Amino acid sequence: MRDSYDLVIIGGGIIGTSILWNLKVQGFRGNVTLFERGDALAEETSAKSAGAFRNLWGSRINMEMSTYSINFLSTFEKEFDIPIGFHKHGYLFTFYPGPWERVKAYKPTFDEVGVRAELVSPEEIERMVPGLKSGVDHIDPEIREFAGFQPFAGGLYGSDCGSFDPSAAAKGYTERAQREFAESAEVHLRTEVKRVEFESGKVKGVQLSNGRRIGAGGVILAAGPWSMQLLAASGLRDEENLPVDPIKRQLFVTNLPDIPGYENIPLVIIDRGIYFKYETGNLQIGRADPEQKSGFDQEASLAYYRDEIAPYMQERIPGTEHCNVKSMWGGLYSITRADHNGILGAHPAYEGLFLACGWSGHGAMVSPAAGQALAELIVHGEYKTIDASPLRFERFAENDLVVEEIVI
Repeated sequence: MRDSYDLVIIGGGIIGTSILWNLKVQGFRGNVTLFERGDALAEETSAKSAGAFRNLWGSRINMEMSTYSINFLSTFEKEFDIPIGFHKHGYLFTFYPGPWERVKAYKPTFDEVGVRAELVSPEEIERMVPGLKSGVDHIDPEIREFAGFQPFAGGLYGSDCGSFDPSAAAKGYTERAQREFAESAEVHLRTEVKRVEFESGKVKGVQLSNGRRIGAGGVILAAGPWSMQLLAASGLRDEENLPVDPIKRQLFVTNLPDIPGYENIPLVIIDRGIYFKYETGNLQIGRADPEQKSGFDQEASLAYYRDEIAPYMQERIPGTEHCNVKSMWGGLYSITRADHNGILGAHPAYEGLFLACGWSGHGAMVSPAAGQALAELIVHGEYKTIDASPLRFERFAENDLVVEEIVI
């Protein structure tokens, strides 16, 4: 480890490793190091995510970044010589009548941006998901009223959407960067940054947990849910810090229902934002808890599945009442309070501090585009491939938020 670097990246997840690779590809000639506090890369949020990707969004910036990233990931295994489980199984959103009318209005923008999106009927939804009932006549009227069930008016299907393994991709980025740029790209595991140090409003370096100080010309913060905590320890005032909260999300793996055809379903989003997909002979199921409080608790709760997920699954898809939880885990999203979108770019108040945080659950799926965009900004002083300025930190003070309606 050197005493100083031109750039320090904090965080060894899929975002941080993508930035490392893209900096060198874009021609950054200085020395870059990535500090990861864990024993391995991408063990936290990257490993605990569903690993899904989609370009079905309501904002142009997310459509563009996701579409670019999907195209990049589709050739990743060949280019980086590492399997990442890339599979386009599709994404299917289902909508009640009110939201359905708003979603249909996005179709011209999808077409313009190059997002392959299909508006599908309730009958087509039922053909795509065996056993699912788009109507509600089969549900007891009291349950229907209590739970707020409505019939599906239509669905939004993206054939280019699917899943991959973010941890494997992070490893691919890092191994190739170290192989091709060994003299100027370093990765240090079990190396925790306690604070970023500044002098006269400029990045001076970082202090590690062992007390050692490392000089730095610039710092890229990609520490996920821990980013705001680190900046607070570095002396940033509340108004200068990230408007981001760490929020627990849970995933559950169950056996398949006794309904033929589930190995071919897309990732499906139904009532209350419950989503599920086929996963190596099982179902992977999740739902964001709107009542979840901010914090670093990551313990999964079987009671949450039984009370908040299973009852809705079995009413919408009779037969899933026999799906029993085989495994479960919790992880953290870094939720940007104002608009649930990433924060990317230079910090306006501190020269040399760059942000790649607050992705609110879709960091993995935009990681190729995010890494390239930030690398372009640092190396060339501007965005060249995708204009990522809508994700700038200043948008909060300017009230120029990235509004999304197609979320889960």
